[in-house]
Amino acid sequence: MIACYSVVSGANFIKVLPKGIFYGWVIVATMWLINFSTMATGNLNFGLFVLPMGQALGMSRSEFGWMQTTRRVSASCSSFLVGRLIDRYGPRFFIAAAAPLIGICLFLVSRTTAPWQVILLFGLIGVSGLAAPTGIVTTVPVAKWFRRNRGKALAVAATGLGTGGVILLPVTQWLIDWLGWRGAWVVLAIIFTSLSVPLAVLFLRRQPEDLGLTVDGDPVRPANARPGPHPESDTPEVQWTVGEALHTGALWRLMVVFAIAGLAQGGASVHRIPYWVELGFNPQVVSFAFAADAAGAATMVLIAGWLADRFPIRFIATASFLGFVAAILLMIAGLNQLFLFGSTITFGLSVGAGMIVHSYIIAAYYGRAFLGSIRGIVLPINLISAGIGAPLVGYLRDWRDDYILAWWLILGLYLLAAALMVTITPPERRQLPAGIRQTAEGD
Repeated sequence: MIACYSVVSGANFIKVLPKGIFYGWVIVATMWLINFSTMATGNLNFGLFVLPMGQALGMSRSEFGWMQTTRRVSASCSSFLVGRLIDRYGPRFFIAAAAPLIGICLFLVSRTTAPWQVILLFGLIGVSGLAAPTGIVTTVPVAKWFRRNRGKALAVAATGLGTGGVILLPVTQWLIDWLGWRGAWVVLAIIFTSLSVPLAVLFLRRQPEDLGLTVDGDPVRPANARPGPHPESDTPEVQWTVGEALHTGALWRLMVVFAIAGLAQGGASVHRIPYWVELGFNPQVVSFAFAADAAGAATMVLIAGWLADRFPIRFIATASFLGFVAAILLMIAGLNQLFLFGSTITFGLSVGAGMIVHSYIIAAYYGRAFLGSIRGIVLPINLISAGIGAPLVGYLRDWRDDYILAWWLILGLYLLAAALMVTITPPERRQLPAGIRQTAEGD
């Protein structure tokens, strides 16, 4: 039997699905593909461009760091607005409008002749937040469709990032070898735009209630009905407004941890690939090692998603930070290919767990009604700190002519983040003073 759901607005209709298949899984599959496409926008694969673009444009490592900084800072400046738009209108037309603009910017990167042009263009790419892993645009919509299966759904969608890295890292290196770095950017722009725009328009919708459905696809139950097989689904989810969330200590402690971890993550993101190449490893071997990094992320995100539905998310976050510590230690040793692959795989496993943490923890602590808006407040802390970390490591490398001091700094930051994260428990709902509650209800 075929079920057909009409969209609330106009004459558009949701694709027909066999009865029993929840449309939330269509959202997950669509976000998987869009996440895959975002790995063409200079995320994990950007490190492969550092050496050829640096030689052609005369860019220093600190300037490459500033490129990532402008991308993250611009995303942080717009994240609250983006979050509110996603809460109110959903991701469908937002992605359809943002993706072509990103594609144009990537094409223009291929035409640049000076470092400031690259920095400016990546700042424009960051404004929508679409090209950022674990960003609001691709994670909040998935979280809104699920509660009981939220970790699993976020994990499946996030594996698109890892799979995109596995495939697009060696493809990017091949494109650079074949077409040069300019031609590679053109092809990557086409890949990203041609995948993300039609998928968003055809399949994405805001939340299940808009289509007369329920979270997790559970049947609608009368108020006096007996509990179903999943009692937690019959218990209303606590929903925090933006104002209420801002009056909890847990949110502020999370911001501190994300700031520390963001500084470390930003410092490592741009510079790991050129570090290994400068140690004397073949660039193609390094690209395969970082493909293994992405494969580790794709594997761990599934495991972490399963664990997040069963164990406190703060323990998964703590384990992720400790994994980064182990990866950095292997980098510092850097003796042979065993250390190269061991470091990248360990780093990737930690990234995979971190993907779930960023996507899951705000929804788990504060509910889904204002999820985009609350994450829009938290995300800038992570993005700005990561933006500081990238040029900071570049300056340290230019000053010392090696990365060792920077790696020890990053290792210490991850240890501090782990020590703090394990103490952050979910907030307890308390009655707010009248003035605060009025403000919160207005958000």
